[in-house]
Amino acid sequence: MFRRTTTARLVISRHRHPPHPRVSCLNTNNYSSSSQPPRDSPGTIAVTFGALIAGACGFYSISQSGASHSVPSLVEPADEGHIPVRSPVEVYSLKAADAKVRQQATSFTFDGHNGHGRIDVVRVASNNPVEDEWAVAVGKGVGGNKTLYAGVYDGHAGWATSAVLRQALIPYVSHAVSRIAASTSPELIDSAIKSAFSNLDARIMNEAKYAAQGAAAAEPGSAAVLAAIAPAVSGSCALLSMYEPASSMLRTAVTGDSRAVLGSWSDEAGGYSAVALSKDQTGFNQDEVRRLDKAHPGEIGDMIDPKTGRLLGIAITRGFGDHRWKLSKDAVTSLQGNFYGFAGRPGYKSPPYMTAEPEVTTRKVATKDFVILASDGLWDVISNDDAVECVSRWLAAKKAGKPETVIDAKTALTVGEDGWPSYKATPEFFAIEDLDNAAVCLVKNALGGNRRTLFCGSMTAYSPVSRYIRDDVTVQVVFFQDPYGSTTK
Repeated sequence: MFRRTTTARLVISRHRHPPHPRVSCLNTNNYSSSSQPPRDSPGTIAVTFGALIAGACGFYSISQSGASHSVPSLVEPADEGHIPVRSPVEVYSLKAADAKVRQQATSFTFDGHNGHGRIDVVRVASNNPVEDEWAVAVGKGVGGNKTLYAGVYDGHAGWATSAVLRQALIPYVSHAVSRIAASTSPELIDSAIKSAFSNLDARIMNEAKYAAQGAAAAEPGSAAVLAAIAPAVSGSCALLSMYEPASSMLRTAVTGDSRAVLGSWSDEAGGYSAVALSKDQTGFNQDEVRRLDKAHPGEIGDMIDPKTGRLLGIAITRGFGDHRWKLSKDAVTSLQGNFYGFAGRPGYKSPPYMTAEPEVTTRKVATKDFVILASDGLWDVISNDDAVECVSRWLAAKKAGKPETVIDAKTALTVGEDGWPSYKATPEFFAIEDLDNAAVCLVKNALGGNRRTLFCGSMTAYSPVSRYIRDDVTVQVVFFQDPYGSTTK
């Protein structure tokens, strides 16, 4: 996400919170999500730990056997110059940076309208633990028709809300729309999707309220209450696409500022054009400003900062969780005082200020089309048009059977008025060379492309410093016709 502009810093603030442990993932035959551990991560951890121990043993004798240990003995150095003060941060080469991007990359195939389709996915973490999540599944859609679901969930203020969405949002929506007849009007279908989002968020918030008022809450600091309120205390955007192969209909629902962009093929033009399927829900979106002004008359000047687009301090106007923008002032104060919740927002008068209800769009897609679904970590550094161009060039290289010739370019950063450097991922800096996964290709170009120094520096950046360089980035590229020509798995 890191162009160093005012907007970029807004999102930084939205995610600047203490880390939390992870939770387990949902794992069924037809459902996959982002919390599946990367295959090579255990080995990476072992090597890193081993290297640290090896460095420490230069001056300490460490016993690793038994339940207790003797205090390590210090080996006196000859002088101060012999005491190591090397940085513990690993410098990533191009090969290592490429491997880091690919740690959480995967692909899926599905039955499409005319043959097989494919989804390429990648997630690159910046927060520790990562707050982005994703999920894909094939299930029942409108009228029970087979439907492909693909979701991207951009968490903030913690990871718990996006973890719940990863497990629950697709089943909630599938359950809602599968009970509707295929002949139902588009408006009623949209309404069912909106209700599914809203009902899930209401359940998240109600679970927190019940926990804070129940027997376990009799003693402040209760572990049970802390766990129960976590998905309401943190927050998350949600982007969900629903593709029905039989009708070639693609529905897109968005809550927050993750974005879906269609690469629309034109036989006449012989190429792709970018079509936005969603509109970011922030204070820069005048439709959102009008909606909030109508819901909270007389408060718009206090609610929305026109320079930053923030709603009472948050960079989005819709989201799941985010109790500080939904619960009563007394409830927020109670959670803070008894269960370590975040403090309330200044200017809080007439909650709720946020909703999880999405905006829904519907479009019929062609076999040659593709759609990019991504968290704002991608869109902060690349435009809709350039992202579609990157994938279209990837498709051309894939068809040709060889990557484009890459000539390394030097990094040039622009320093904004706030003192932070920024850059944009534009076509002249693209390196089209990752023909096994379009999402990997897109993310690598967003993080530097043929500006190798920029790319390796981005991957070298460590948490929490990395949050000032890039956001968590999650990308799904859905091809309605499999460019690999593979069969469904």
